[in-house]
Amino acid sequence: MIPPVSSISSIQPIQPLSSSAGTAPATAAGGAGFSSSITNALDQVQQTQNTASQTEALAAAGQGSVSDALISSTQASLATQVTVALTNRAVSAFTDVMNLQF
Repeated sequence: MIPPVSSISSIQPIQPLSSSAGTAPATAAGGAGFSSSITNALDQVQQTQNTASQTEALAAAGQGSVSDALISSTQASLATQVTVALTNRAVSAFTDVMNLQF
């Protein structure tokens, strides 16, 4: 039986703005929290790809299961596809916002 795919962790809520002087705009707007969420998500994708590579190497050496290698390879492929789709959507949204006329 194929194990279920782990759920996608939710993005942490953005902290309220603080009125401290000298704070960088990205940090004041919760940019640090968003940045760390994106970094963590990309690290998880990288870890999934590394795991897939390791299980494929073990299967090729005859020490691992071919089915485990196929499952981890499919998980890595899906994670990469989702990451690319989200990146494309983010770039599209950014472009739309930049093209707004005020």
